Amino acid sequence: MVPLPPLGNPTHPPPGRAGPGRRALLRGLGAAALAAPLASCGFVPASRDDRLSFMFWGSTQEEASVNEVSRRYSERPDRLAIDTELVSYNGYATKMHTLVAARQEPDIAYAPQDMAMRLGEGGYLVNFLDYRDRFEALDDFLPQTIHYWDDEGAVFQTAIETMVTWYNADLFETAGAPLPPTRTEDAWTWDELVATAERLTFDVEGRRPSERGFDAERVEQYGLMAPAWWFSPALYALLRSNDADAFDEDGTRCVIDSDAAVEVISAVADLIHEHRVAPSPTQLATFNNGLALMMRSGKIAMGLDGYWHLLDLAAADFPYGVGVMPRFQDEALTCVTSGATCVFNRSLHPEQAVEFYLEMADPERCTLYADGLWMPLRRSYYTDPRLLASWCDTEIHPAGFVDSFVEPLLHHAVQEPVYRVREGGLVNSRLTPGLDPIWLGEVRGRDAVARHLRGVADRVDSYLTGVYPDVRGT
Repeated sequence: MVPLPPLGNPTHPPPGRAGPGRRALLRGLGAAALAAPLASCGFVPASRDDRLSFMFWGSTQEEASVNEVSRRYSERPDRLAIDTELVSYNGYATKMHTLVAARQEPDIAYAPQDMAMRLGEGGYLVNFLDYRDRFEALDDFLPQTIHYWDDEGAVFQTAIETMVTWYNADLFETAGAPLPPTRTEDAWTWDELVATAERLTFDVEGRRPSERGFDAERVEQYGLMAPAWWFSPALYALLRSNDADAFDEDGTRCVIDSDAAVEVISAVADLIHEHRVAPSPTQLATFNNGLALMMRSGKIAMGLDGYWHLLDLAAADFPYGVGVMPRFQDEALTCVTSGATCVFNRSLHPEQAVEFYLEMADPERCTLYADGLWMPLRRSYYTDPRLLASWCDTEIHPAGFVDSFVEPLLHHAVQEPVYRVREGGLVNSRLTPGLDPIWLGEVRGRDAVARHLRGVADRVDSYLTGVYPDVRGT
């Protein structure tokens, strides 16, 4: 095996969150450098002989579900006990590097996207594709969930998350504003999104941004939370809906300075600084709440964000709804995101480790799908009506859910670039601070943004080294 190169520094957590949050957890772009070169041989701890070890990050709800699936799996005949370990995301990559360097990695573990691809390419991971004859369920996985590090080997996602427009239905009713469409063909244009956000924004005196005397320093309610950070999967979906991208096809050049990309990034920043319908990153930090609580409190009426918020929305006790993402050109797009789950080659029980992964990926065995944290990985859970109903025909899944989530995933989805672009975490950690001056309003206006992004692209180019084969057959 070749040494695993150092990974990039952690990206900034999205604004308005107290810590990395679920978005950062599933995005998983950061890591610290390896403490020592890796070797292909070494001892295996004795405790690994008759047990599986599983290391993961996540919330308390995720931990409870993981432990329950582990317990039930271990109770089956001829199955090993599973030792689960919840690790804080902030220290997760450093701990993983330490374990791999010491040749004591767990049998199975979550991994940030770029780390998973490096581990696979370096020869440290079991190739799940080798187990397709043993486990037919692997052939049912959606192509978007399988990421090839070379022509033969691939890592599999932990789950699926896609982007939508979440909203507080009461706030829309009070404002008399039209609800976000649930069907892709009816998706709002960007101008329609801005106009609706304007109707939902007002200051402490009830004045809207377009009205004389509007006090931007004393806003009572904002129309939406803008996806003003990199890397936001919602921002990437908007880029692609305008036929723009962050990187060229070969992964050797940053194209965030293209005319189409400048249009999107300027438009998102204008939500904050020109239209004044969205809070700034600085303001979001003072709110110190997740999207669900900000919507319940009336601080924000809607947000462009991911499926995982359903878990918190369901617990927040207010009427929420969902619609598809807005669009710039003809087609509204969503973006697929999630970290990976990996089995290490050093495991003495790789087949059972893969089998346990499939248990976690089964909505009939793992409650995190019906609870609103994850979407299924397997195609049949979207195309078979009974299986579809098993995880999304619940009290917490709002009207229009299938149109807003399932249909876009199957027909109008793009893949986040961090699996495809080599050094993905490192590249994004360099791109993120380059965009911060735009989100903060320090760079304003289309021409100024274009000049600034040209400089950002030039700096990022030196970190780009190509692409992996990544997803096939979408």
